[in-house]
Amino acid sequence: MLHQFNKLSIPLKISLSFLVTVLIGSGLLSLPISQAHSSEAVFFDHLFTAISMVCVTGLYTQPVYLTYNLFGQVVSMILMSIGGLGILTIIAYLYYAINERVSFSEQVAVTEALNRESVADFKPFIKSVFKFVAMVEVVGALLLMTYFIPDLGWKKGAFTSAFLSISAFNNAGFDNLGPTSLIAYSHVTIINIVIPTLIIFGGLGFSVWNDLKEHFKQATSWEDYISPKHLFRRLSLSSKVAITVTGALLLSGTVLFYLLEVGHTMVGSAFIDQLKISFFQSTTMRTAGFATVNYTKLHTATLLICTIFMFIGGSPGGTAGGVKTTTCAIIGKMILSEMRGEQQVIFFRRLIDKKAVQKSLIIAMTFLAIIVTSIIAITLLDSWVDLEFVIFEVVSALATVGVTADLTPELSRMSQTIIMVLMFIGRVGPITIFTALKLKKSSPDVQRATGQILIG
Repeated sequence: MLHQFNKLSIPLKISLSFLVTVLIGSGLLSLPISQAHSSEAVFFDHLFTAISMVCVTGLYTQPVYLTYNLFGQVVSMILMSIGGLGILTIIAYLYYAINERVSFSEQVAVTEALNRESVADFKPFIKSVFKFVAMVEVVGALLLMTYFIPDLGWKKGAFTSAFLSISAFNNAGFDNLGPTSLIAYSHVTIINIVIPTLIIFGGLGFSVWNDLKEHFKQATSWEDYISPKHLFRRLSLSSKVAITVTGALLLSGTVLFYLLEVGHTMVGSAFIDQLKISFFQSTTMRTAGFATVNYTKLHTATLLICTIFMFIGGSPGGTAGGVKTTTCAIIGKMILSEMRGEQQVIFFRRLIDKKAVQKSLIIAMTFLAIIVTSIIAITLLDSWVDLEFVIFEVVSALATVGVTADLTPELSRMSQTIIMVLMFIGRVGPITIFTALKLKKSSPDVQRATGQILIG
């Protein structure tokens, strides 16, 4: 069986690894030992939840706190962890832990799953990823315990903190708190700092953190630690772009949300709480799915901006979804270069390869095509739903964000099935799936005569 799996193409390995994890997870969640007494879920709901957890999205048809007991929530935490890292990455680490060799084809599969540029230093990289994940999630849980243990008691507070830390770092967006989720904690400083920080750490990408680690290992002076100039000089181009775009999106998102909602949903809140809410939404709406506001009460303009941020998503090689910050940066710079009459796309004095520009356009256009098709399908199946909420929910699913306008539980089973497919495509990647299904065919490199088509 393992021999047959090794013979599969890398895109098919990645797709099947997520699919098998989903099926096993849905089976475990549907067991009686996973169910809370208040559970009203059927197998479809468990399958939906498993896909959402493995694809680190956060959408659901039945809430976690009403559906799953302690065992079911532990299974949920495992599924979110597997979803964030990928089962192939975890298997590779376990192989190394027992001193087994990982084949080159498996290294390539994990490298592609993590969007890493090459298999160089594969073993140290995998080990550093797991150390980093464990450290961040443990520290995050301990910090959250400082609030939740006094609030909920020792056992429940500690478990809730661990659940939220894993969910936040893996950008999953699930919580086990109750009907108001994190809205009831919109004023709590520690929660509004720790959870967004965990989201950013997970969404920035493991390659970026590995880059930063290598920089600090090579630091020889105090300037190397505190100077952005010294820091950027040693980072890879991908890391530079990811950090720059992430910072710009966090700042602009916070400002835009504040300006649009300060006289609307945040009326009556103290200024510092308004800043907390704005920063939290700016962080979570790109990838994580948590919320400290009710999205059904936001301005239409705010929903539109949130949708754009969801579409962009996080950075490659991390736990975030969307088309990715680097993809949008390349497309944006390409448009700017065309407007200036420049023939090249340049970042930080480096020329971007034309294949990278072409791939960025393909990814963005594929995402848009899937979004439009899904919106049309859901509006036909559930014609009663407002279009703005359908758009919001569809983009949230495909970008594996998970913020919701409370629409998914109300949709028909057919529409919910579309949402499930979108989450799976968003996590695995449309190009990976098309290649796995052999929808992407290579054509012979034949020289053709140049043709002209009128544009505009």
